[in-house]
Amino acid sequence: MTIMNDLSWVPALRTDALTFLFTNVTLLGYQVFLFLFLSFGFYFWRTKAFYQAGLLLFLTAGINLFLKDFYQDPRPDTIYALDNKTGNSYGWPSGHAQMAIVLWGWLALQVDKTWLKISLWMIGILICMSRIYLGVHDVGDVLGGITLGALTLYAWVKLDVANRLITAGESFGLPRLVLTLLAVQVIFMGLHIGGTLDFVGSWMWGLMMGWFIGHELDARRGVELQGHLIVRGAISAVGAALVFGALIISSRVLGLADDTIAGDILAPYGSGVGYGLVMSLAIPWLMRRLPFGHS
Repeated sequence: MTIMNDLSWVPALRTDALTFLFTNVTLLGYQVFLFLFLSFGFYFWRTKAFYQAGLLLFLTAGINLFLKDFYQDPRPDTIYALDNKTGNSYGWPSGHAQMAIVLWGWLALQVDKTWLKISLWMIGILICMSRIYLGVHDVGDVLGGITLGALTLYAWVKLDVANRLITAGESFGLPRLVLTLLAVQVIFMGLHIGGTLDFVGSWMWGLMMGWFIGHELDARRGVELQGHLIVRGAISAVGAALVFGALIISSRVLGLADDTIAGDILAPYGSGVGYGLVMSLAIPWLMRRLPFGHS
């Protein structure tokens, strides 16, 4: 056993202050926060930046779930764990680390002020560190997540993926582009049908598709709010609350799905598409009906 997969040295580093810090920091990598933060930013701040952040996150999550299911690398011994929200998911690569680098790294690239860039990168790094400190990932898991997240972010920026999708949609038409993306997703999901993470993975791929379709259908490209900063923030918070409510409804509906291919693959995928449409199309449409919404 090496430093890459041995956490026996971690308990000696723990203090009450650090445990409080990392217990709260790690929450920034869980699904609920990510969806609320993403939707709030999409409605309040810079729509294009957060639209791409959403595509990046959902793509990264899909890749992460596939790799976890493929390698089925066990997590560290539970005697080290201070986070009981990991469920039965596998270790390598760390989803928290992978998505932290993608999200906070992407946002850091969107701002100009040096102090803000450093702050955003520090949030991502602290999330990565929290997984080791809390004993739910070893060093190898986290380094794997960081590497994959960095590669995904680099490829996304270098290839200008989001703008290429927009151009493709304008050139070939949205229906044809959606069918092409769906074919790619079906092939990708088909590589690991029967895995333990089919349900979550299918939902995430559906969410990515719904987020993309909703944004493309919304000719106004999201929401732009006017008025006082506090008013804009309050309206955006309402939008994020609606996203949270939709997530609860989606989760309860999926709880009724049976243990078949339809229940494990088709139902979660369809639910993901619907949830993505709510986030990127339905709620922006509703918000523009408010007195402070404008195109």
